[in-house]
Amino acid sequence: MEIRNQYRQNPFFSICIPQYNRTSFLIEACKVLAQQTFKNFEVCISDDQSNDGREQELIAYLQNSGLSFVYKRQEKNLRYDGNIRGSIALAQGTYCFLHGNDDCLASSTTLEEIFQEVQKYDLPGVIITNYEDWQTGQKNQRLRQSKLFDSGVETAATHFRNVAFVTGVIIDRVKAQECYTDKWDGSEMYQMYVVSKIIASGSSLLELKMSAVKKDIYIPGESVDSYAKIPVLNPCPIVERKLPMVLIGQVVADAISPYLDKFNRDRIIESIFLQLYLFTYPFWIIEYRRVQSWNYSLGICLGIHPKNTFLKIELGWLRIIKLYCLYIIVCAIGLILPIKLFDQLRGILFSLSKSMFSSKQVAPLSN
Repeated sequence: MEIRNQYRQNPFFSICIPQYNRTSFLIEACKVLAQQTFKNFEVCISDDQSNDGREQELIAYLQNSGLSFVYKRQEKNLRYDGNIRGSIALAQGTYCFLHGNDDCLASSTTLEEIFQEVQKYDLPGVIITNYEDWQTGQKNQRLRQSKLFDSGVETAATHFRNVAFVTGVIIDRVKAQECYTDKWDGSEMYQMYVVSKIIASGSSLLELKMSAVKKDIYIPGESVDSYAKIPVLNPCPIVERKLPMVLIGQVVADAISPYLDKFNRDRIIESIFLQLYLFTYPFWIIEYRRVQSWNYSLGICLGIHPKNTFLKIELGWLRIIKLYCLYIIVCAIGLILPIKLFDQLRGILFSLSKSMFSSKQVAPLSN
């Protein structure tokens, strides 16, 4: 089923929302979209076979909201990667603004502010913004300053971690639709593949320090699924736990591989896995100790074993040994580091993660 109510023939932004069951949250998000001072946008919702029985309620709201929109209910359940791809496929705008179904824009002027910034820098291929917590207003500074970065594999390989949170990631619509693939379905990081490929293939990256998104809308009496809300396993067997993040390095490497040359290939591919083992995986080892148990985290360590992460990719044996040793060290630290100490060090580690890997900056931005 597909319903279109499009007032904008050539929208600048297509707000691409993969939807599944979070109807109340999505309606709240759409209310913020309806308040935008910048009107040249459409809303593209791909519904992944929601079963909460509220589809007509959502459609009725959209039809009375004044929003230009297209709503499509998928014929089968696609899960996250296929569903976000489905929302991108509906888009007709210059840019796809990727938007979670339980987040919202930070203010009524957000799209107008982003539009003005994009015009200044010759329509970059990818734009990334910051976000804040809906309830507390606490800002998550995935970007410490506003910068324009040159295109290429170096930029792609050093910025992919900034799009783990999808809302507020903005991509060239034509290039995004050309990147279509279901090869990495199940990774839950389709946006990383698209962003990395667009940048590696020749499009610049604009990072905006502005907080454009409020994350995790709160509605009394309702909640959304979260890893932190999964019941604690007791007893918890020590078994390999291959979370979707195991595939991140392979996803990014595959996206940029067509644009690598033989002189820099191994170094750049290695840098992707260095970032994962130094910054991404340790966080999740400790976080699952917090929300589950030590046994569960040991299963996470088994899941991020090199045989699951990088050994399927051809690398020189010295680089493999280096990454293998790093894997052992990181798992040991993640399993024994006191959680309170990690919380105290988190700010320092975050700053370190942003400074150790960098790429060529084209120009500083004024904001």
